[in-house]
Amino acid sequence: MSASGVVRGVAELLSSPRAFEGEQPAHALGTGRIGAALALAVLADGGPDAGRDAGWRRAAHGHLAAAAKSPGAMRPGGLYFGAAALALAAHTMARPGEYRRLLDALTPRVREAAAARTVALRAEVAAGAGLSAPTFDAVAGAAGLGRLLLALEPDGTALAELLAALVELTAPDAGARLPRWWTAGGPGTVGVGPEYPRGHLNLGLAHGIPGPLALLATARLHGVGVAGLDEAVAALGGWLAARRVGCHWPMALRVEDEEVGRLPADPPTRAAWCYGTPGVARALFLAGTALGRPDWQRDAVDALAGTLREPAGWNLEGSGLCHGTGGLLRITQRMAEDSGSAELAAHLPVLAATVTRELDAALGAAPDPGLLDGTAGAALALHAHTDPRPDTPAWDTFLLLG
Repeated sequence: MSASGVVRGVAELLSSPRAFEGEQPAHALGTGRIGAALALAVLADGGPDAGRDAGWRRAAHGHLAAAAKSPGAMRPGGLYFGAAALALAAHTMARPGEYRRLLDALTPRVREAAAARTVALRAEVAAGAGLSAPTFDAVAGAAGLGRLLLALEPDGTALAELLAALVELTAPDAGARLPRWWTAGGPGTVGVGPEYPRGHLNLGLAHGIPGPLALLATARLHGVGVAGLDEAVAALGGWLAARRVGCHWPMALRVEDEEVGRLPADPPTRAAWCYGTPGVARALFLAGTALGRPDWQRDAVDALAGTLREPAGWNLEGSGLCHGTGGLLRITQRMAEDSGSAELAAHLPVLAATVTRELDAALGAAPDPGLLDGTAGAALALHAHTDPRPDTPAWDTFLLLG
């Protein structure tokens, strides 16, 4: 099936009332009806068939309305659940004048969640026992909520306080051998484990320090600043640039290795949004753009290009945005467009063909309709490649790509 054909197939799947029968929770951005609403609205606005696309738009509204009425939907939390997820979708979907009442009701709850993360972040730093990823990361923590507030209320005090707390993470501690944002436990775990007995430093865009860096750089690019922001971007960007191994970044570093300045010779990595070189490269590229550091921009492009030349080491799963080929396609497209790299652009047709093939196979089986791991997100990445519209707002805010 053609790329446009599989995108239509995904949209028809998401439009079906049965797509989310029995699905809980409905208010999850990555797996629930909120993500389907966002995807359908974006696909409808970019499609050529007015009648069909109006149907997709109605279905998107139906998903959003159903999610808003589900238990826990208005609860403050991270970007991917509850009030913040609803606000992100409504903001992305809204045409002039639409969803104003809903956003007016949701925005105070997003502020509340951001304020709670800001307090927790400062408390964890003061305790000195390592951060927890849900306090500062893109999915559940300050970085994701900050990106949403940057879209909703760029001049608000909640965003300013959150950015200030993230800036404080980069302040040097006299005699300390670890940055303030080191993470207790191992990646994705609670408590110590055999691989990370004393904790780790997370380099994933989803759950590590590239998320805060991407937010701080994006805020700078949008003209939003707080005291010390440039210095924070410089500190985090320099730290990441110095920890590249060949054309890859490790997914995480052990505390023991960081303390002695040791990098793994051949670190396990992947070519994903959540963890691996593409997500780190995008964060570093944004930092380089924000501060006028063409060396960081070149490093980011070179690393991504090197990764793309080695498909045997991608370690991807399916076509989704999180850890699949859809996420790699989206990051590569954004990087190619922003950098003008002919080498990155040359990889796009092959990536798009891979996503098309994987989506076609998924539609013929038992497709996952989710936005983060499933067909909805992959269809958005493929649609953005086959029908690029640079004059429309980016739908990928929740990925912190810009």
